[in-house]
Amino acid sequence: MDWELIMIIAGVIGTIAFSVSGALIAIENELDLFGVIILGCFTACGGGLFRDLILNGDIALFEKPWYCGIACGVSVIVFIVLYFWKSLSFENSKGYQLFYNITDSIGLGAFVVTGALTSINAGKVEIFPVVFFAVVTACGGGVLRDMMVMKIPSIFKKHIYAVATIIGGLYFYLLNYLGVDYAITSTTTVILIVIIRYFAYTLKLSLPKVSLNDNSNS
Repeated sequence: MDWELIMIIAGVIGTIAFSVSGALIAIENELDLFGVIILGCFTACGGGLFRDLILNGDIALFEKPWYCGIACGVSVIVFIVLYFWKSLSFENSKGYQLFYNITDSIGLGAFVVTGALTSINAGKVEIFPVVFFAVVTACGGGVLRDMMVMKIPSIFKKHIYAVATIIGGLYFYLLNYLGVDYAITSTTTVILIVIIRYFAYTLKLSLPKVSLNDNSNS
C-alpha cells in the first residue's frame, strides 16, 4: 500500500480518536461548546503542528485544513451526545474509563505511524529522528490538552503513556528497516500500542515514582 494513503488513513483515525478524547476531557472539566471544540482540535492537531514546526516543513494543519474540520465535527458530535446524558455520572464508570483509554490509545498508535512516516519521507530515516517525531506527533496534542485544563500532562505520569509511543516508534523503525510492507508495519504498530496501553491500564502499571515523606510536622 502506498505510504501517502497510509498517512491519510492513519491521520484520519488519529484525528477522530484524539478529537474524542479531547472533547471528553473538556466535558469532564465542564467547558462550554466552544471549549469542547477547541480542546478537541488542539488534542488532534497539536502533535502534528509541533512536528512540522521542528521539521521546518509544510504545516499539515494549514496544507490539509480538513483534518481540523474533522476534529471540529467529531467534537461537536461528542458534545451533542453527552449533552443529552448530562445527568449520567459517566466519568466515574469503568466502561467510560475503558472507552476513553482505548480511544486515546488508538490515537497514540495512529499518530506514531504518521510521525514516523513523516520523518522517513523528510529523509530522516535514522532511528532517533524516526522515534522522536513519532513520539512528538503522538504526545504533543495530549500535552497541550492537559495544559489547557491545568493538569499535569499524562505523558509524565499516566500508565506507560509516552513509553508506549517510544516502543511503537522503535517497532515501526525496525520493521521499516527490515523492509516490511508499510500497511503491515502501520497496522501492527497501532495494535501493539493499544495492547500495551490496555494492559497498563487494567494492571495499573506505571514507571517508578518518588514519594517523599512529609516531615513538616515532625
